[in-house]
Amino acid sequence: MGNEVQSNNRIIEESTLKENKIKRFLEQNAVQASFIFMASTLISRILGLGRDMLFGAYFGISRSADALSATLPITSIFQNVMTSAISISLITLFVEKYGKDREQALKDLSIIFNYIMLGLIISTFSLMIFSNQFVSILGPGFEGNYRNIVSKLVDLFSITALFWSITYFLFGIAQSRKHFLVTALFPLLSNTFIIISLITFHKTLGVYSYPVGMLAGVVIQFILMIFYAKSFLGMKFTLNFNPKGTFLPALLILSLPLILQQLSTYSVTVVSNNLASRLQAGSIAALGYANKLRQLSLGILTLPLATSYYPFLSEAAAKNDFNKLREIFSKSIRFASFFIFPAMLVSIIFANPIVRIVFERGAFDAKAVSLTTKPFIFYSLSIFAAMVNIITMRVFYAMKNMIIPLLISIFMSALNIAIFFPSINALQHSGIPLAISITLYIEMFILLYALIKKTGHMNLLSIGNSLLKLLAASAIATGLMYIFYKFLEIYLSKSNLYIAINFLASTIIFIFAYLIMLVILKADESKTAFYVIKKIVAKVKRGS
Repeated sequence: MGNEVQSNNRIIEESTLKENKIKRFLEQNAVQASFIFMASTLISRILGLGRDMLFGAYFGISRSADALSATLPITSIFQNVMTSAISISLITLFVEKYGKDREQALKDLSIIFNYIMLGLIISTFSLMIFSNQFVSILGPGFEGNYRNIVSKLVDLFSITALFWSITYFLFGIAQSRKHFLVTALFPLLSNTFIIISLITFHKTLGVYSYPVGMLAGVVIQFILMIFYAKSFLGMKFTLNFNPKGTFLPALLILSLPLILQQLSTYSVTVVSNNLASRLQAGSIAALGYANKLRQLSLGILTLPLATSYYPFLSEAAAKNDFNKLREIFSKSIRFASFFIFPAMLVSIIFANPIVRIVFERGAFDAKAVSLTTKPFIFYSLSIFAAMVNIITMRVFYAMKNMIIPLLISIFMSALNIAIFFPSINALQHSGIPLAISITLYIEMFILLYALIKKTGHMNLLSIGNSLLKLLAASAIATGLMYIFYKFLEIYLSKSNLYIAINFLASTIIFIFAYLIMLVILKADESKTAFYVIKKIVAKVKRGS
């Protein structure tokens, strides 16, 4: 009898150890989450870069490429409404309720999920029903067969956006439970399937090969996330629509300003595409390629940081721990700037070589390079401001203050659209990214001013001192990189292969120069970077 009890205790103990091991694997702290997101986002962006290179080679800056670039933001607005509006509010409310009543919080989620599904289905079918009318808004410059192409792309991207949005809602739940790994890995499927579809079907399906691949990847991602939510997050999917006693009303109140904010931001995209469709063919596509290069930096270096730190910002705000809030804000800005300043300056100075290396092949010819390079320079000017705005807004969201970012966003969207007209008159399609960059910097100063008014202070003098060191180190390193690049250019062929070799060699010079300058300037971020690298190496060794 004693042996049997001892054996049962051992089995229970082993089972508990196994459960704890799985829990430790699935859950991550802020630093681990940041690097998981950065690593997975890096892989995703590399896949995305491969996807865009293929699309550029097959379709260049043709009118079909314009049509896809005009309609692709449909998925982005659905995704942004979910990730930057509903999920942000959900994390704040769910973390608070989960700490008080775990079982009730999970029941609330099931009911809220049903309402989210219903709203998304209605929105999707509305877009599909009125897709022909929507073409006139997205691109009045499209005529004849291209109007039909745009209309069909709206239908395909609307269906894709439905599955994508539901999946990102579940991602928000996972992130609120600090399950960051799954939300970092699953999105890789979308780009993988787009690449497969482009390679396999670009001749038979034409431009439709892109959304077909995306839809396949997103549906599989959706199925996997449903399984994960049931198995590891404790979600139960029922047909209960009774909102009484749930935090659904609070979610709607918190989310509505953020949804309106995303729609105001999207209005800028709609107007810019509308205006660009009236310019020379290829303008929308060129702007799309240039913006994707800019998003490469923001996606890898800023969004993962903001996403992974947000639950911790919410916890600090829930406890009214403003010192912790300031500390996280300061670390986020400094850590992101460590990478952002180099990315911004290198993108501006080496815009032409970067565009040529990434895109110039197949249908993407010298004209396409010319149309894309100047917009890329102007987009790159805004990288730092975009980073600061993303992180600053997350602080407001963590404090459940959604109104201030909404009001600022509406004002800035109106200002942005107003600036479009003189900038387009002066610079054609390149005026669009210039107007966006100017507006983002104005928005940055307004947001920081509002944040200081709200919290008292945010250690901006200390942050500014660090940023000056990082900017100085980046500028000197970029200058040395440019000198070395021009020196090698004398002896190397003008082909894209040798341009890539030259750029890679010059980048190595930049890295060494940047790190040396950080040490000379005694920038604290150099110590943090070396410390984090050591922690990652140690973690990898422990894992193996």
